[in-house]
Amino acid sequence: MPPQEDKSRIEELKKSLYSRNAPDVRTRRKLRFTDRTSDVKTSWERPVEERPDPVLSKAYEDHSMSFFTKLLIGSAVFCIVAVGIGALLFFKGANLISADNIDIQISGPVSISGGEPVTFDIVVLNKNNVDLQVADLSVEFPAGTTDALDPTTELRTHRELLGDIPAGRSVKTSVSAIIFGEENLQKQIAVTVTYSVKGSTSVFTKLRMYDVLIKSSPINVTVSSFREIASGQEFELKVNLKSNSAQTLKSVILKAAYPFGFTFVSSDLRPLSDNATWRVGDIPAGGERNIAIRGKLQGEDGDLRVFRFAVGAQSSGNTQVIGTEYASIEQHITIEKPFISLGLSIDNDSGSDEYVARYNQPVRVRVDWFNNLPVTVSNMQISVKLSGNAYDAGSVQPQDGVFRSSSGEITWNQQTSSNLRAVGAGESGNVSFTVIPKDRSTVLQAVVDPSLLVTASVSGNRTQEARVPEALSSAVSRSIRIASVATLSGRILRTIGTLTNTGPIPPKVDQVTTYTVVWTVDNTSSALEKAKVVATLPAYVEWRNVKSPAGEDITYEPNSGLVTWNIGAVGTHTVGSPRRREVLFQVALQPGAHQVGQSPNLVDRSIFSAVDSFTGADVQSIQESLTTRFSTDPAYREGNQTVVR
Repeated sequence: MPPQEDKSRIEELKKSLYSRNAPDVRTRRKLRFTDRTSDVKTSWERPVEERPDPVLSKAYEDHSMSFFTKLLIGSAVFCIVAVGIGALLFFKGANLISADNIDIQISGPVSISGGEPVTFDIVVLNKNNVDLQVADLSVEFPAGTTDALDPTTELRTHRELLGDIPAGRSVKTSVSAIIFGEENLQKQIAVTVTYSVKGSTSVFTKLRMYDVLIKSSPINVTVSSFREIASGQEFELKVNLKSNSAQTLKSVILKAAYPFGFTFVSSDLRPLSDNATWRVGDIPAGGERNIAIRGKLQGEDGDLRVFRFAVGAQSSGNTQVIGTEYASIEQHITIEKPFISLGLSIDNDSGSDEYVARYNQPVRVRVDWFNNLPVTVSNMQISVKLSGNAYDAGSVQPQDGVFRSSSGEITWNQQTSSNLRAVGAGESGNVSFTVIPKDRSTVLQAVVDPSLLVTASVSGNRTQEARVPEALSSAVSRSIRIASVATLSGRILRTIGTLTNTGPIPPKVDQVTTYTVVWTVDNTSSALEKAKVVATLPAYVEWRNVKSPAGEDITYEPNSGLVTWNIGAVGTHTVGSPRRREVLFQVALQPGAHQVGQSPNLVDRSIFSAVDSFTGADVQSIQESLTTRFSTDPAYREGNQTVVR
């Protein structure tokens, strides 16, 4: 086909497409169901308004907006309205409530001295446009806080009802407390306001934290001991408590946490049953207390052991635990093989147990040493420290050493003993001294549980491979307990005392004369238990079964003539006091002709025995035979004791 002919066809197609005379497909589709026809203008002039076609109107109604379209349009309208209302309420200042509009202001020191009363001023400001109802203030204090009015009462929470707080108004209150804690320890106070608003059943809260720094502890705790000890070696920890408070610290308790391998031996202040808690009692302002704890550590060389000590006021609910902790401290001790082994021998007793001695009897103490190192130890010095309530400085007699009575210390060094200048590997030796325990009781104060503590220590220098001198030390201690001294005394009475006697004086042959026997037991220091007195009456003496006081337990065995006074317990330091134990009983004598000119025995030897409750030692006292000589009776005259016809 020629190109010109194709072009004319294309032009005809364009004309038909853009012509108003092009057939309406939709209209045709719609009209296929009807016989109606419609005339369409062929020009682009505005058509004359005609009456709507009912069929077409119905068709367009069927294709109007769907339900989901309507829902989307409605949601958009609602959102626009809600945003508008919210903006209106915001800018118009409606009655909104917010915790951000509640301000808690706390005025108080940021650093405090532990144990000193401190006051905090608290202001609660309501910046909301509505009132706060039934506002409640709660102040949570940190552990270690007590009531400012009663320092013995622990204070953890302070509650106070503030009531209603009107809009734009504030409420002010003050809270006082005593906060304890370790030095440079930061503590927090939590202040909470709980409230409600009108028309709501909900409860709202506002929290504010306040930090305080403990710039000083109410009490200082220090621990001194050897930093290195040998496994199994007894050593001492000295705990010092010194008050920094301007007030008396009430009911102070010291509690220890021992490391693994530690065995408690003793302490100068009696502990509670756990051997790790001590009731120190009240410590006045500026006062101090010292507690010495002795024990042993078991472990391998190089093991590190940590002791922790805490001090505070006892709990109101349990008097054996700390309710408010004031301070704590740790002490580190390393277990090392001793470079010099030390041993204490007391009167040739080289054991490690406590030794029991007697008052006024010399005690010889020997300190044995041995160099465990493979090298020489130079400038070795041995020191012995003596202490205890039975220690008497005037009785110490050192051998070669220098004794300083002011400190109770004996020292041996290269000046007193030349062999201590250089001690070779494996070398050994000893030093010694004597001491006499003394009863230091006074009229006003008696010594109870007397003891004498001997602590020996050694120091020196060793040279290692690099030739660097290294200072060393080691120590050992041993306690000497002094047994109480009890005495039994006896006498014969005739005309005095609570018992009435009869018969001729001097005694006559074949006539009965009665006498009163008096036994008295006195004790010096420690309490006694299981005490008793036994004696035998001669065959010619009759037991009258009369005694005074009536409550004393005294028995007689007719077959053996044995008299037994079961005393039981004897108190401490009874000499010259009403607490001494005494019993009176009556016997009768009917002398025979062979006793003329004699003073017959009324009671044979009497023996007192008991157990010292402090030392566990047996205590004994003997009273020789008592005769018809009643010289302690004021009616006695010489010759009244001799039997006559």
